[in-house]
Amino acid sequence: MRHIILSTFLVYLNLRKETWRLLPKFLKALTYIMFINSSYYYFFKRRILWEFQSNCLNLKGLRVIHIFFITPLLFLLCMKDLPQGNVKLQIKHILKWSFKCAFWEFIGLKTKMLFFKNGWNIFWSWLIYIFLFSFGYIYSKRPLLVWKLSAPTLLFFLFRFKAPLYRISILGPFFFFIRKKQPTL
Repeated sequence: MRHIILSTFLVYLNLRKETWRLLPKFLKALTYIMFINSSYYYFFKRRILWEFQSNCLNLKGLRVIHIFFITPLLFLLCMKDLPQGNVKLQIKHILKWSFKCAFWEFIGLKTKMLFFKNGWNIFWSWLIYIFLFSFGYIYSKRPLLVWKLSAPTLLFFLFRFKAPLYRISILGPFFFFIRKKQPTL
């Protein structure tokens, strides 16, 4: 229930701040953010680093709420008041928002809305928020650069947290179709 309250509160804040006006500028960045966010569940499905908890929502529902609503709404709120033209102020703004999000995530941890496993802690969450806001913002201007930065970032997290990479995980659905096309004798 608390995840629904959180989502509702973020919707209210976004309506109040009129962040829907940012959608044309950041729509592709939001798609990138949702893709990267869901990639976590793809690569770490057998070695979860964090997971949400709820008494009234199932796990898939919680993941959908966070991937498609909470994270994009947080991004839009951060971008709403991002200073323009001054990189130092932008960095300060992103660090401030990352700290706020990590603080609220820490509250969620203490109230058992989520839990950490396999070496994940609040520092890593804070770092992820920095990547989220920075890469999302840059994506609206230079998407190719963000994809180039995302690859080594993803590899770092995959190796740092020992993602269980199997051949089927790497190739995913593509591998499934290749295997099916082999003729049977």
